[in-house]
Amino acid sequence: MSNVPVIKGDNTVLFGADGVYSGNGIVTSGNNKLDGEKLEVADENGYTVAVIYFNEKNQCSFEMIVKTAAPALARGDEITLCGVAACLVDDTELMFANKDVQKFRVNATKYAAIAGS
Repeated sequence: MSNVPVIKGDNTVLFGADGVYSGNGIVTSGNNKLDGEKLEVADENGYTVAVIYFNEKNQCSFEMIVKTAAPALARGDEITLCGVAACLVDDTELMFANKDVQKFRVNATKYAAIAGS
C-alpha cells in the first residue's frame, strides 16, 4: 500500500484533526477569501450613488508539508478546501523539497454559479 496521497477529479482535500491531512501531512496555513466583482455607478457629478456586487466567488488556498510526494492535482480538479465544497484548482506550487519532505501550495476558486459535480 502506497503512502503517497493522490487527489484527482471529485476527491476532496480533508484537513483532519489538528491540521493533519489523511495522516500524511501537516497543513501549515489556509485561507478562504470571499471575493467577486463590483461595479460602481456614478451620478452626473461623478459621485458613486450605487454599487452592484456580482460574480461571487470564494478564493481558497492552503500550504502543506508532506513526507512523500505532493498530491497530484491538475488545474480544474474539484476539491473541498477551507470548508468550501466544489472549489476548482487554479494552480499548485512546490515551495521547497528537502530529501523526502516537500512543502506545496494549492490555490482554488469556488464560483457561486457553478455547481459541484
